[in-house]
Amino acid sequence: MPEPGSQPGSGPAPKRRLAAILHADVAGYSRSMGADEAGTHARLMQQRAIVEDCVARHEGRVVGTAGDAVLAEFSSVVEALQAAVEMQAELEVQAAAEPAEHRLPLRIGINVGDVIVDGDDIFGDGVNVAARVQSLAAAGGIAVSGTARDQVGNRLDLAFHDLGLHRVKNIEEPIRVYAIDATPGRSLVPRRRPIRRAAMLLLALVAVGALALAAVWLWMPEIMPWSRQDPPPPSLVQAGRPTIAVLPFVDRSGDPDQAHFSDGVTEDVIADLGRFSSLLVLSWNAVAPYKDRAITPRQLSQELDVRYVVGGTVRREGDRLRLTVQLTDATRGVLLWSERYDEPVEDIFELQNRITQQVVAALAVNVTQLEQERAFGKPTAALGAYDLVLRGREKLYRVERGANLEARALFERALALDPRYGDALVGMAWTHMNDINWGWSEWPGRALAAADELAARAIELDERNAAAHALRAEVLRFHRNIEAAEREINRAIELNPNNATGHALRGAILTTAGRPEEAVTALELALRLDPHPQTAWLADLGLAYYFLSRYQDVIALFERYDQPTYEDPMPLALRAAASAQLGDEAAAARALAALRRVSPFFDVRFVAASFADPEQGRHLLEGLRKAGLE
Repeated sequence: MPEPGSQPGSGPAPKRRLAAILHADVAGYSRSMGADEAGTHARLMQQRAIVEDCVARHEGRVVGTAGDAVLAEFSSVVEALQAAVEMQAELEVQAAAEPAEHRLPLRIGINVGDVIVDGDDIFGDGVNVAARVQSLAAAGGIAVSGTARDQVGNRLDLAFHDLGLHRVKNIEEPIRVYAIDATPGRSLVPRRRPIRRAAMLLLALVAVGALALAAVWLWMPEIMPWSRQDPPPPSLVQAGRPTIAVLPFVDRSGDPDQAHFSDGVTEDVIADLGRFSSLLVLSWNAVAPYKDRAITPRQLSQELDVRYVVGGTVRREGDRLRLTVQLTDATRGVLLWSERYDEPVEDIFELQNRITQQVVAALAVNVTQLEQERAFGKPTAALGAYDLVLRGREKLYRVERGANLEARALFERALALDPRYGDALVGMAWTHMNDINWGWSEWPGRALAAADELAARAIELDERNAAAHALRAEVLRFHRNIEAAEREINRAIELNPNNATGHALRGAILTTAGRPEEAVTALELALRLDPHPQTAWLADLGLAYYFLSRYQDVIALFERYDQPTYEDPMPLALRAAASAQLGDEAAAARALAALRRVSPFFDVRFVAASFADPEQGRHLLEGLRKAGLE
């Protein structure tokens, strides 16, 4: 069996072809051989017969074996995955009859790639990657590369759990790895590695350096954990500005395909109100969990820390749109204003403007003419393009490659109807940023250039487009042009003072620039506005705390929001470093062990060298070395 990294031998000129490669070996094989050599070999041969039978049933070919390892190739990744699932199922039945100490759990890795065929052997990076992916699988589990995951799509009834990006031996670029859950109630995911789809941080480390470029790719939120050292920040209700939550409008059309429309209307009303600097408006992600949830105004006030609540219903029937809107003082449970609208669908933008104006009027807020102009610009004359953008936004929230491609197609169709539609340009650009973030593109440089061009076009068409400026800031941060990135994000916040992601991205930029005090302020404001944590924001805030030597705050942060951070390396690295700085060796060791499980190839020196301020890198390296990471 060819070893990963070996070269083809002499003979007829080797050929290249695309293949699905399955690499498997036995977890704990050496230990088992040491305890019972003859018995282990007999059980291995029984296992090997099952493996070879499954490969043959799915038109694969066993290329070679070496000790406990098996290398096989298939012409179809679907067949390779089906063979792998059957192997594990049959081996599980076989193992059930054995004492626990006699079991030989198999780890399987699958990749799709170009291979060199030399006689009966195959070589090349396609084989090497399969071997590295196999090493990241759980005992008794299956792991696949991102390339294999993409090829499978939705053709098999399998759950794919994102294990994040990993740097592996002899492979220049990091690879994304997924674990498979093949059957209901049975997980093939490593138990100590809970998975969430948002593992974007590691690619940011590889692309442009450590957490300094841990990006907020989508306009999505996180939670602010209150410091253990400092008192909680003041309530939003007491912050001096009217605080408003716009709840998801309830769809009354009875058509599930129209649900995106009511959500889109809600998002746009939030965006319109958010542009008023005299108001404090919670983001869409802060209110989305309350969709279709029965709750009293007083409960809302307590849970969301707001004084005013806007709610309503949407019914779209043919070319007519019927809306009801209510504004409530949630702290007192008093209805302040309500209105019903029955308008042609074509007038949706004017209708949203009227809702916004009446809500503001009901709150008796004085706004400037400039702010009114910012809020009430008409995004597009093509209602069809607007509808397509709403559908595209819905897909972007799912953070899946297939959904990302669907979103891109929807934005493309919107731009075909209205090439000057700025929101469609921004949405399209974020699909390219997703490709970089999630490792979905073979040409990340091209994806970044495409996002840059689309952001520039959106700003050229409408200089007041806050989302376009924020996107441009993110692109500039990838280029390490921090000064220009800060200018762009400040402009985005000026245009929309209530966008939580703008503030969070500003915090990330300030951390990159070596200004952690300012970064903490920006991130804490973002997380107050939008109480749903994303790992990147938490990691950025933890990093800023760490650079300020607020080690207890780092611990408090990740203790409060432990579950969402397991799959990313930096929160665990920060937790280990902060614990070590506090002298808590046991906690540092636990965090370090978890870090090694999640990211076996975590390169502490690479991370430490990635910050603009060398002292910050040395500070982090000091803590990690105290924790025992060399």
